[in-house]
Order: sequence, then C-alpha cells, then structure tokens
Amino acid sequence: MLPGGLLLTACQVRMARAALRWPVEELARRSGVSQASIRRIESVYGVPNVTVSILDKLRSAFEEAGIVFLADDGAQDGGPGIRFSRYPGRSAAAA
Repeated sequence: MLPGGLLLTACQVRMARAALRWPVEELARRSGVSQASIRRIESVYGVPNVTVSILDKLRSAFEEAGIVFLADDGAQDGGPGIRFSRYPGRSAAAA
C-alpha cells in the first residue's frame, strides 16, 4: 500500500515500468509476479482487481529500483503518479 493506505494503480504500474525501461519480463523476474498478471494489471484503469500481495510485490520491485509512488492529492489537474527517488541519469550527467 502507498502512504495513507492507498493501493497502487494500474496507471502507476505502467508509468513505473516505462520510466525504468523494463520489459514485462524484467518486472516479472524482479517482482515474482507472472507476466500474464502484469499484462492484465496494465490493461485496466484504477486499482486492478488483484490481491494486495501482488500489488505489494510490484511496489517493492519498483521501490528497490528507485521509484517513489505519489498518491492522488485530489487536485483537479493531478492524480496518482511516480517519481525517481534517485534519478538514474544524474550520475552519468555529472561525470
């Protein structure tokens, strides 16, 4: 669960995987969630109809890779999102 008890949304899964440039196979390997489940999760909007333990596995894999999940703040032009806790390109740019 995200801070405040919110669940990971399908959109956040899609955004995090895209940000990390991970194919479905890589996310499955790192999270222990099947490729079929990941594809099913990514095909919907909102909170997917899966167990909390599956969402926790995905969240943990993403967080280990440096993704931070942002809850929906209720703003009209906002919604749930992601960001990097440490930007992977920063060390290369500084060199």
